[in-house]
Amino acid sequence: MLYIANWTLVTLLLGLWSLAAWAFHGVVVWALTTAPSLTGPAGDVSSIPVPAWLMQFLPIGAIQGLIVGLTETWTWLSAFLQAGPSVASGVTAVTWTVWGLGAAVLIALGAGIHIAVALWDRRSRGAARLSA
Repeated sequence: MLYIANWTLVTLLLGLWSLAAWAFHGVVVWALTTAPSLTGPAGDVSSIPVPAWLMQFLPIGAIQGLIVGLTETWTWLSAFLQAGPSVASGVTAVTWTVWGLGAAVLIALGAGIHIAVALWDRRSRGAARLSA
C-alpha cells in the first residue's frame, strides 16, 4: 500500500513539475518572440512633451539630461528587445534541461522512499518472526 502511495505521489509531483516547466517555457518564449513588436514609433522619446508642472520644479538642464537618459535607455532596451527571438531557442534548451534534472530528482526521491519502505517492511517482518 505504501508503495502505491509513494509512486502515486511521485507521479503527481512529476505531472505538476512538467506543467510548471511547460507553462514557464510558453510564457517566456511568447514574451521573447513578441518583444520586437514593442519597439517602433514609440522609440523617439525626445518627442514626448515635458509636462508644465515638471518644469516648475526642475531646472531646464535637469530636464534635458532626463530626456537624454531616457532616449539612451530606450535605445539600449530596443536593441535588447530585438534580440529576443534569437534567445528563445536558448530558453527552450535551458527549460527542458532544468525539467530533466528536476524529474530525475523526483524519480530518485521516489526510488529512495521505495527502498526505505522495503527495508522498514523487512525489518518489521523480521521482528514479528522473532517475537512469535
